[in-house]
Amino acid sequence: MAVAEITNIVIEKGTHFEATFNLFDPDQSASVLTGLTTTYASIRKHPTSTTYEEFAKTITAGTGTIKLTLTAAQTANLTAGRNYFDVVLTIDNKKTKVIKGTAIVEESISV
Repeated sequence: MAVAEITNIVIEKGTHFEATFNLFDPDQSASVLTGLTTTYASIRKHPTSTTYEEFAKTITAGTGTIKLTLTAAQTANLTAGRNYFDVVLTIDNKKTKVIKGTAIVEESISV
């Protein structure tokens, strides 16, 4: 796998959130995540914050596809404004950050 993909997302407070990411090897072929044992994915107001929400994760190892979801209750707990998220995989006992970026959390008027 290549270095972490930088991705920016927008999350509406109080609504369900879902995003799908596809990982690629340096030759642009789909990453096959053999040896995957653990996945971490969370969002925080700032990188050193002790308060965070953990994404639910669905991994398709054969295609390098990662789907992240947050419930409406989880997004309601987020602080509006710029937040940070990342996804770290443990493959063959090595931790690798594969996705990172900012998440703009917007207030919802109708929720």
